[in-house]
Amino acid sequence: MRTQLLGLTAAALAAGTLSLGVATPAQAVGGIDGGNISGSGDVPNSVDVAAFGSGDAVAAWAREVPGGTKVYAAIATDGVWGAAKAVTAAAVTDAHDVRVAANDAGDLAVVWNQTTGGEHKVRGSRYLPNGSWDGSTLLSPAVDVETVEWIDAAIDGAGRVHLAYEAENDGAHRVSATMWAKGGTPQFTTFGAHTFRPSIDANPAGDVLMSYFTDDDGDQVMVTRRNASVGWLGPKPVLWNGDLSEETVARLADDGRGAVLVGGWEDAGARAVVTRVDAAGGLGGGELVSPIGVGTAFRDLSVSPNGTMQVTWTAFENGTTYVIRSAVAKPNQTFGGAGVAEPKTVTNQRHLNLVSDRTAQVIVHNDAEKLTLRHRTNPVFLFNEYDAGATDGPFAADMDREGNVVAAGIVENGFSSYVEADFLDVAGPIAQVTAPGTSVSSPGFDVAWNVTDSLSGVKSSDVMVRSAAWNGGFGGQQVMANNTTTTAQAFAGTFGSTYCFEVQGVDMAGNLGFRSGERCTTVPLDDTALTGKKWKRIAQAGAFNDTATTAKKKGRKLALSGIQAKHLSLMVTKAKKGGKIKVTWNGTLLKKISLKGTGRATVALADFAGVQGGTLKIKVISKNGRKVTIDGLVAAK
Repeated sequence: MRTQLLGLTAAALAAGTLSLGVATPAQAVGGIDGGNISGSGDVPNSVDVAAFGSGDAVAAWAREVPGGTKVYAAIATDGVWGAAKAVTAAAVTDAHDVRVAANDAGDLAVVWNQTTGGEHKVRGSRYLPNGSWDGSTLLSPAVDVETVEWIDAAIDGAGRVHLAYEAENDGAHRVSATMWAKGGTPQFTTFGAHTFRPSIDANPAGDVLMSYFTDDDGDQVMVTRRNASVGWLGPKPVLWNGDLSEETVARLADDGRGAVLVGGWEDAGARAVVTRVDAAGGLGGGELVSPIGVGTAFRDLSVSPNGTMQVTWTAFENGTTYVIRSAVAKPNQTFGGAGVAEPKTVTNQRHLNLVSDRTAQVIVHNDAEKLTLRHRTNPVFLFNEYDAGATDGPFAADMDREGNVVAAGIVENGFSSYVEADFLDVAGPIAQVTAPGTSVSSPGFDVAWNVTDSLSGVKSSDVMVRSAAWNGGFGGQQVMANNTTTTAQAFAGTFGSTYCFEVQGVDMAGNLGFRSGERCTTVPLDDTALTGKKWKRIAQAGAFNDTATTAKKKGRKLALSGIQAKHLSLMVTKAKKGGKIKVTWNGTLLKKISLKGTGRATVALADFAGVQGGTLKIKVISKNGRKVTIDGLVAAK
């Protein structure tokens, strides 16, 4: 997901502690303090952080050192931070406005503003597989740029870094964008004069969305987008009948749809207005998210991978209280009512917000000089609060695709200043049933599962099963294992039944994870379930259930009625002088099968679009003396 940055506060937490939230799984959250990740030194001038993977993150900052400034970065794996490393090997002049970008493939990039020859230059560095940073690449034009402001950065799934910034030269302000592919030369695009304060976002597919403010022809917010194969489309204006604030926020979902947040001015002040952007770049009308008659400040927008949106803003209400409110819109739905995320702050609070696919909401702000993370994992609950400690410098935060949050901030203390980082464990464990396969060789088999949590760790798991007999439908789901700490268990099934298993875990912080996808298996029916005249039932070691049914006469038939199945397969044994059969379903030929050869085989007969009911018949069509051996039937749901 994306990174957000605010130049306000820092986290100052006691290293090595784990504090758990309330006990109810729907609201449980665990805060994990990473401590001082930078080492002590002069006060860092900026910090940023980006989440990638599950419980993984990269943080970067710049600070003065002898001879100038240096950019540093640290990487966390499963919530544990590694040692800080220099991104700029040597000191440079006035490195500041650090940004980081990361994707789930592990592509990491750090971008910063640096003074060279008295002019600002945007430079960037990539993380290499050997654990080092690759140096410094110029990401803005070498000439005709005097100052740079409002840097924003994102990265797509292919590792292309997308950069937007406001450049000034000879008094003219222009928004510029850079696309920096791995191993490629940065590509520069400059937009019109009198353009300011860009916001940019990218998704894994390579879609990029950008918004910016212009006063070239009255106050307008312009929106444009590009992808990996098509460059920037012609910018389109957000529709609003009135003045607009300069600050905008652009965010993208995985499917290419996105949204832009603006402040639209009315008599009472600026309202939070969202414009949705479709995958082709079309703009919708402005959606008024904040209520009428209430001026808003410090608005923010987040969009989760599946398109869930959260808008937040601060307001002074009832002439007495500063609050932070939030409103959420699930994919393809309108925004709900504006709820109170923070009931009382000392003044209008700059803040940032994050939202997950499951509508877990997190709002980060500096409340009375402490870093405060307001959170809830379900919209039906009130917000809880996680106190991340004293703050007195810039801070940043990001959310991974599962919903876990990482925050990093600057603690100012002279030459003992540092960057501190925390994880907020919001998401439950990832769960997967790993065994059995789609069919088993006996009614008794093992069920195995894997449940992982990269931050707090797994506390326990529940395994559920539902079953259906070969001639019936599924019954209700039953608990196979409750609050177990094991990863496998023996299961006793019955011939002909289909079983579908799910697993769900809870972590040490009390977060309940998603249920896994179902993994289904079917116990075959033994050959003895098929009826027919003048077939021979035999005991056969190694056959399914150690039995088989054989015939050598042309015209012999076996049948089974009342089957309810979506998938049908026949288990047979081949022979050197094997015969041939035809199999029909409700009178329609499914397949003719030659049994000439050696060994046992399971032959697929049919895959229906849905469960069908009917009668399966097998008829020997080879000449007399050719051996036909039937071992069993798989009738799976």
